[in-house]
Amino acid sequence: MPVINKIIITGVAGLIGSHLADTVLEEFDCQLVGVDDLSAGRIENIQMHMNDSRFSFHQFDVCQARKLDHLCKDADIIVHLAARKKIGEKQSGVEVLSVNSRGLENVLESARKHGCKVVLGSTSDVYGLSQELPFREDGDLVLGPSTAKRWAYAVSKLYDEHLAMAYYKDHGVPVVILRYFGCFSPRSSFSWSGGHVPLFIDWILKDEEVIIHGDGSQTRSMGHVLDTVKGTALAMHQKEAVGEIINIGNDEELSVIDCARLIHRLAETQKPIKIKLIPMEELFGSYRDIPRRKPDLSKAARLLGYKPQLRFENALRETIAVRKRDLGIA
Repeated sequence: MPVINKIIITGVAGLIGSHLADTVLEEFDCQLVGVDDLSAGRIENIQMHMNDSRFSFHQFDVCQARKLDHLCKDADIIVHLAARKKIGEKQSGVEVLSVNSRGLENVLESARKHGCKVVLGSTSDVYGLSQELPFREDGDLVLGPSTAKRWAYAVSKLYDEHLAMAYYKDHGVPVVILRYFGCFSPRSSFSWSGGHVPLFIDWILKDEEVIIHGDGSQTRSMGHVLDTVKGTALAMHQKEAVGEIINIGNDEELSVIDCARLIHRLAETQKPIKIKLIPMEELFGSYRDIPRRKPDLSKAARLLGYKPQLRFENALRETIAVRKRDLGIA
């Protein structure tokens, strides 16, 4: 295994990035450089590392190519997690498309110049409306119409995958593409950007309405972020992963409405759950929600030795307990 002296994580103050920083500083004997513009990430997520001599934090946008390139000069691995996330019809599609494409292009160009390995965080959103379940990395990708703004995120990440593969095939940049399925932890953003699980936990603990888009029958495979980070760390080490696209996440499939009911049961609030269904078109126009999401993890097992360790219900219990403490709920 080659010696790793310096790792860069973009989006280091986000959910995955901050937990990955924990793992790198605990398990890798190297310098860690974190980059984040804090537009979505929180400085609190990495505050515990600020006095560690092995860690340095730089606040800027990855679209600032010169700043990024300066940091990459002697780096061995760049884990690129910085991205603009999903949007509704009232948010900027231009920002999602431009930031996600330009940011990765800057990362790849610096990696080409300085001989870095790149681990790209992609998303299960690229599978779109595919009916081939569980989702396999070599399966067809079925995206919705360009008139639905919310598809901009999936399109931007799919473009990122193609760009990364082009740099690998055309320029020899060693890249690994990880298609992340949903994850959470007590560090999640308890807002729409953090996904439905943290939001449901907050609403149920606060005895508020649980807002569900559509009828709630759509399924998701959610897991604890530590499993996501474990898969990422394995991909950083494993040379057989170079040039590959690999699903990372949990393969337990559960409908959104059943997820809300499970959280309510585990939260033990002694109050009835209040569910409010909102038609999808009110928020996302012509966008059709992805009906099911479940990954095939056999490739991750074969190439990385990856298998999720934290079952969904146990991950929920931990997150609920910490959130209760944070909210001052007995």
